Amino acid sequence: MKIASLDRYRLSFTLLVVYCLLAAAAIVILFPIFWMASSSLKPAPELFARNLTMLPIAWTLENYLNVWQGTDFPKYFWNSFKVASISTAMTVFVSVYAAYALARIRFFGRGAYGIVLLITQMFPHILLVLPLFIIIQRLGLFNTHAALIIAYTAFSLPFTIWMLRGFFEAIPQELEEAAAIDGASLLTTFHKVILPLAGPGLAAVTMFGFIRGWNEFLFALVFLQGHDLFTLPIGLASFQEEYTFRWDLILAGSGIITLPVLFFFLLMQRFIVQGLLGGAVKG
Repeated sequence: MKIASLDRYRLSFTLLVVYCLLAAAAIVILFPIFWMASSSLKPAPELFARNLTMLPIAWTLENYLNVWQGTDFPKYFWNSFKVASISTAMTVFVSVYAAYALARIRFFGRGAYGIVLLITQMFPHILLVLPLFIIIQRLGLFNTHAALIIAYTAFSLPFTIWMLRGFFEAIPQELEEAAAIDGASLLTTFHKVILPLAGPGLAAVTMFGFIRGWNEFLFALVFLQGHDLFTLPIGLASFQEEYTFRWDLILAGSGIITLPVLFFFLLMQRFIVQGLLGGAVKG
């Protein structure tokens, strides 16, 4: 009895430690978001007051109205939405076929190709900015959204192909064999049998591609010069004036930027978790 009680005590203590660590991690991760949201709802005098408070004393949406109506923020929002949506669509379109080929078709160098895909994820993007900038300039795409779309698609594909490959490998091959016996071609089988079963994986790569295109700063800073072409990250950076920071506009703009990603994530959360787990376990 004493040994069983001791085991239960150790288990309870272990769970308590785990919960405390998880709570501490959640606080560290969520506090900056909470502080951004809280500060964006404060009027300017309260925002720059010496004694800061966790919650606004006088709640206001003035900062949001100022950034939306008094700046080019709607233009930045549309530019980011366009670039992120098109690059995500191209990423998903290419990665589904490449991942399926990698999962099902036997060809020379298949294993090495998969390893190369993983290796490309180890290089920091800053190392590739200069060669990519030269390519974009020679193609005549500098200072266009097409340059960003190509860059975001190229840098998202290795991860999405690798993740979808694991997901396709988890689908029983007997389904394809049964479809082939019924006379379906390889592409017909892929489109009508395999692709509908890969919904969670597609949701995961769609979310990954959209977030990457929505939040990316470095390539947008290097490839774009026209103010009308700015995306949200560099548009927010432009609120920094020569000697001052427009924190009221930056905080409100950051809050608006967060909303589409948060809504998208909550909408597809169940499929994203399934997709990431499927790709991780089988990959």
